[in-house]
Amino acid sequence: MDITIKNLTHLYHPNTPFERIALRDINLQIKSGSFVSVIGHTGSGKSTLVQHINGLLKPSRGEITVGDVTIKAREKAPRLKDLRKRVGLVFQYPEHQLFEETVEKDLCFGPMNFGLPLEEAKAKAHQALKLVGLPQDFLQRSPFDLSGGQMRRVAIAGVLAVEPEVIILDEPTAGLDPMGRRDILSLFERLHEEKAVTTIMVTHSMDDAAYYSDKVLVMDRGQVVMMDKPEHVFSDSKQLKQLGLDIPVTMNFLAKLNKKVHGQSVRPVFSIEETADAAIKMLRQGRGETGHV
Repeated sequence: MDITIKNLTHLYHPNTPFERIALRDINLQIKSGSFVSVIGHTGSGKSTLVQHINGLLKPSRGEITVGDVTIKAREKAPRLKDLRKRVGLVFQYPEHQLFEETVEKDLCFGPMNFGLPLEEAKAKAHQALKLVGLPQDFLQRSPFDLSGGQMRRVAIAGVLAVEPEVIILDEPTAGLDPMGRRDILSLFERLHEEKAVTTIMVTHSMDDAAYYSDKVLVMDRGQVVMMDKPEHVFSDSKQLKQLGLDIPVTMNFLAKLNKKVHGQSVRPVFSIEETADAAIKMLRQGRGETGHV
């Protein structure tokens, strides 16, 4: 389902000496089935923006429409329970929200909270656990006896058990080692591809934003300053630098290599394979060679 935001402004602590504008006149559209990464320095408004999408925060001015639900400033928000079923939110360190005595009970909480009977909730729990790559015998284990990476997978499974149409990821790999980070991102990439789940990821990693996204949304001081395909956003290294952001490691490497060999500039690439091909091509050009990689 499409997400449309019109003239969205959000104030924290309005009408007090502590009033602060967190979002200022945001206008954007996210198409159903897309993968959008939201980047920007700390305090730019990334988390505030995504928390409007499932109704955790309400506009101070403007409106947001998710599917057929519209939330407007100064009006009572309609059908919030339905919205939160359709839009799942994975916070930073989601494992801190685990609370039940067994994994199965924890995974059943969401579906039952949205009205499913116990047996149907158990079926959803079993399916969600499979989606995150954990064996069924984990269902009767305490979530607090699992490793940190396993606990995070269980917490994510709890969101997936409700079968949301949109998944919001707020720094989903925070605190994970490189292998755990790669596994979690691969999980969401697979869900996005196989189930066409609209995915919105807040991240500080330019590499992840470039590699996984259809579109990258860049925020600064509560405003959207860019929203485009990764290759276009990360081609504008000058503006990104002004915003306190970097370019992906792959592009940084090729830019430095280009200076060394005086090769021709290459199009933006984000995978290791494409970077290797581009580097070989650049080296050949630098030596005056021709031919395909």
